Amino acid sequence: MNSSWHSVTRQLGPVALAALLTACGGGGGGDSGGSPSATSGSTTTGTAAAAPAPAPASSDTPAPAPAPSNKMGSMPVPASAPTGVFISEIANNYYSNSVSWIEVYNNSGASIELSNYSLRAPALNLSTQASTATATFALPQLTLQPNDYVVIASRVSADLQNTSSNVYISNAQNQVPYWQGDSGFVELIASGSTVDFVAFGSSTTKPVTASAWGGINVPAMSNTANSYNTAIVRPFASFRQTRTASDWAQVNFTTPGGINDVPEGVTDSDNDGIPDSAKVAGGTYAGQDLYAMGARKGQRDLFIHVDYLNSTDAGVKPQAGALDKIVQAFQKRNIAVHFDVGNLFAASVDASKHNLSGDVSHQRNHATCTQLLVSSKLTAGCSSLYAIKSVHLDIRRKPVFRYLLMANSQAPNGSGAASGSAEFLGDDFMVTLGGWGLTAGSSRLMNYQASTIMHELGHTLGLRHGGNEDATNKPNYYSVMNYFYQMTGLPNSQGMGVTQRYYYWLTNYQNQSANGYTKSNPFPESQLDDGPHSLTFKIDYSDGSSQPLNEDALLETLLIGRGSANGYFADWSGNGIDDRTPLIKDLNNSGSHSILNDHNDWGSLVLNSRRNVNANNSGIGMAGSSKPAPSIRAFDPVATPFQPVITEEAPFIAHMKHQH
Repeated sequence: MNSSWHSVTRQLGPVALAALLTACGGGGGGDSGGSPSATSGSTTTGTAAAAPAPAPASSDTPAPAPAPSNKMGSMPVPASAPTGVFISEIANNYYSNSVSWIEVYNNSGASIELSNYSLRAPALNLSTQASTATATFALPQLTLQPNDYVVIASRVSADLQNTSSNVYISNAQNQVPYWQGDSGFVELIASGSTVDFVAFGSSTTKPVTASAWGGINVPAMSNTANSYNTAIVRPFASFRQTRTASDWAQVNFTTPGGINDVPEGVTDSDNDGIPDSAKVAGGTYAGQDLYAMGARKGQRDLFIHVDYLNSTDAGVKPQAGALDKIVQAFQKRNIAVHFDVGNLFAASVDASKHNLSGDVSHQRNHATCTQLLVSSKLTAGCSSLYAIKSVHLDIRRKPVFRYLLMANSQAPNGSGAASGSAEFLGDDFMVTLGGWGLTAGSSRLMNYQASTIMHELGHTLGLRHGGNEDATNKPNYYSVMNYFYQMTGLPNSQGMGVTQRYYYWLTNYQNQSANGYTKSNPFPESQLDDGPHSLTFKIDYSDGSSQPLNEDALLETLLIGRGSANGYFADWSGNGIDDRTPLIKDLNNSGSHSILNDHNDWGSLVLNSRRNVNANNSGIGMAGSSKPAPSIRAFDPVATPFQPVITEEAPFIAHMKHQH
């Protein structure tokens, strides 16, 4: 069996916590890759190095599926499509602990009941990791209207919840559908007869109804670790059923829950995960008009779906000014960020007001505590972001949109705790500023939200708290990813603001004294130049241009290695004067002396981790890195919805008292 670090991120089994990127400074992660194994034609038994724990076994007749609607409008009907119910897409898969999925399309002209059908496919036993050539799966109750699409996928977690556009299945033997790109088949059955069938690669399985397939198989898909987010489809423009391989085409982009409108051979020249065909007028992606939402060829586009919990705490509701700051920061680098908060700021579609959905609310039910964990690992009394996302995010958006949840707290009592959590090189992140004493309408609220959202977003783009390493609070790492600057903003690198932030960090976070400021009389946040109380608060990722700081030979006149002016210096000694001789000091309180390095964040962003096995310039180890770089593996957001998580440090109690 193949296995991957994806199973670690699901946190479903007795896997080593060392493989997670969690808590103080994140970090870690690793590649526990395995070798491919056949999934059809024989029954084999294997052991995955890190596989999901058993999903709850379903009965042969599943209970009705809860089906909240997360669809965003009707789609066109393929002009060439015959009448009937069809398998319309089969997604590639590789690792034994990720989800295999297909799409079914109802063009029968009438509503159908999904539970009247069953699915036959190769399977994997979640308990034993044994694969079998064929298994049958009952489908849950769900009414498909004419022209509806539904994604049917392996249930590997209880947090993968059924909606009107996707269902998750397993059988009483604790098996789930599983195939790899080089060999497999899928069959839709009703009343003992084949409704639709497709075989690909080297599969030798035949349909229940012999006449349901003729000739050679559909050619194999790529069978490598970077083959996620590819599929074989019935193309929208030439949808037909001759029951031969000629019905099918291989495409470089999956379109779950929507029309198969990405032509063969289309590429992503901007390397942002969006096909070029969807970045021109008239082009769509799974029926979504991304061009109308702002996507363009020649720029990198980053779409973010924002949900927010119902709360009386000002820190929870998104602030338009905070989102604007992030858009502006990325715009300088020719990256267009498109937020969608629904009708919070406008009742109709208006990209400038962060509405890409129309008159649709993205407010979700209040929860005192929310965590970026699967349900089996939640702290008692807390809800899971994954459960909220699974119900509310249109599945067509999953290959394109990242998901941000503005939640209250990660502490069971709802108190001010960690400011956020994010998947490392994933799609999901969360901001939790409830209980932080933020006041509605204040600059501080807007700036705290802006910096925290951009910080957590950075983790999904492949950045750590030290850029390419986990070393924190390096003053010369000039980035919102740095705890040293996250909440205080980036100062003029050649001015007094550097020393102010050092005093603030020492007295508010490190319980140390500096130039008359102490734990009981800390440097006030309100006096920070360009700080969170100001309208000149700055957020940015670093371009890596700071000079290294040698903790065995610190020169205060060099500040953070970006030049100095007007006699300013960095008061690393805390004595209020410019020490002309080199200092020896553990500047970031790491417990040892080292050379502190900046990092080129902008040159390292991975907007489309789905296409990268070893992503270029992201997490690549440099001399002095605290941990080796992780092996970055491509993922399909439907097949592998859980990625390694970085949870921020909780603020010091004394600091929170000052905040209030």
